[in-house]
Amino acid sequence: MSGEKRDLMAWATGRPGRSRAIVLEDTRHVGTVQEMLGAESEGRSHLIFAPGEGTESDENVVGYGGSFAECNAEASLGDDFYLQVQNYSISQYVSTMGPTLVRIADEADFEVWLSDADTAREKGEFAEFLADPMLLLADLPGLGAPLDGAGPRHRLYVRADGEVTVSPYGSALGRVGDDLKDLEAAWRQANAAGAHPCAVTLATAVPEALRAAALESRPWLAEYLLAVDALRDLRSRGVLRAHVSGFGGRLRPENRTTEQVQTQHVLLWTDESAYLHTSEGSRTFALNRAAGELAELILCQGSVDAAAQYAGRPAVLKVHEFFERAGVVL
Repeated sequence: MSGEKRDLMAWATGRPGRSRAIVLEDTRHVGTVQEMLGAESEGRSHLIFAPGEGTESDENVVGYGGSFAECNAEASLGDDFYLQVQNYSISQYVSTMGPTLVRIADEADFEVWLSDADTAREKGEFAEFLADPMLLLADLPGLGAPLDGAGPRHRLYVRADGEVTVSPYGSALGRVGDDLKDLEAAWRQANAAGAHPCAVTLATAVPEALRAAALESRPWLAEYLLAVDALRDLRSRGVLRAHVSGFGGRLRPENRTTEQVQTQHVLLWTDESAYLHTSEGSRTFALNRAAGELAELILCQGSVDAAAQYAGRPAVLKVHEFFERAGVVL
């Protein structure tokens, strides 16, 4: 995938990208946005996605067709990349024919998404379509994911009337031409006032009181989103079915009552193997079942010492050191 496509997908999901990505609904705002970014870009590179064919005079302006906001529609970059956009509640009924962005576009979508998450947590049964490697879930910071790619430093959306926010369903942060520092300050203020960040990303799609209450009662949603990423990664490698630790059960019986929520790592297993998926770099490590059990012990018990109460310390330490050498802190 090209750098432009990667940055666009980072913008769509709310994850950190290589550059700040700005999507415009109207090409009239290109010049003003360029001036805004040139004045206070904080040394960060940027890409502007504007309707049409783009411009040869500025390599930072990329043309697109269709809409990245409208559900049940299609968007494109050039002649070789087409992105289907659909709302969450119909996704289980629609076959994925190519890259697909799934949006929470209204309260009904949000309720179905919560129901799927609750089923996964209680029974270990994940919605089948979510594991499709061609699918991406939009606006993750509004659903409980970390905020490291959520704000104006990473992404912006400029509506046709000049209103500026971070995503198609986000609340307004200002107007096109405003200082970036002011937009960032408005984003921070909105999140400081909200019960659960990001209070901006889905503000026009889901009532904030409903969203905040849902996240408050489900502190494991970031872990759920990481688990979905892991299942998608395994599916791309040919692993079609896997259990996820903490969702419907644990690999080790000693961990079954553990309520600790992991936001950086998730442990999965099949009948033959185990896998540890980490959010940093979206890496997945393949392990044998025995090593997987020990990794789960460390994750759930919180330390090598605590895990060693249930398994031999040398074996636990060996697994811990393996991940340390790989740059992963369990």
